[in-house]
Amino acid sequence: MMPKQLKVGLWSLIGLEIGLALAYLITIWWQQSVPAWLDWNGLRSVPSLMQAATLFAIGILALLLLIFRQRIQRPVSRLLPLALASLCLYGGIDELTKLHLYLNQYNWKGIYITILIAIPLICWRDLARLWREHRSIVLWVFWGLGIFLLGGFGAELIKEHLYAGVSPEATFTLAEQTINLLFWVEHLRVTVEEFGELLGETIILFGVAQFVLKSLSPQVT
Repeated sequence: MMPKQLKVGLWSLIGLEIGLALAYLITIWWQQSVPAWLDWNGLRSVPSLMQAATLFAIGILALLLLIFRQRIQRPVSRLLPLALASLCLYGGIDELTKLHLYLNQYNWKGIYITILIAIPLICWRDLARLWREHRSIVLWVFWGLGIFLLGGFGAELIKEHLYAGVSPEATFTLAEQTINLLFWVEHLRVTVEEFGELLGETIILFGVAQFVLKSLSPQVT
């Protein structure tokens, strides 16, 4: 069972993320523009900083499993936390710098997917044991990963299909506000993509946090 403090933190973060997503959409609808600090697709905006902080937190927790490995009664192999830490710390740096925008010659989404697939293939013994001994925690991580992939990659995959079906001149009126439909669809897609990524990362963070607490403090239940 998740400790009470973690539950409070989880639902507080999810509530904040939902509030930021709604504020973004309402601002787009009302003003047809968005301040830089609220831009879900912006550089070092509040949502972007939250996503970077979440990735760094996962990476740091994974490093703690390596640093205090001798204190854990039945530690996982060094490869699993090292791979997780490397992936998340790089992801956090990328979120702060938008490094992938300078690497257009590389299929960076394909690289991420390849790494995500490679980790369970290489570390399957660790994952099999974790599934037997910490099934609820593994489910948290799997749920988070599923939401992350659905938001991050699912929204991107349907992008071209959405644009193909919408005329650039199409508009709609809501509460006396006339909005370009293509403009609204793009910002709705950005919201789904970025919110899905952040929500998934948050759920993964709390799954990993539970495992670290149980590993380093066996008395915590």
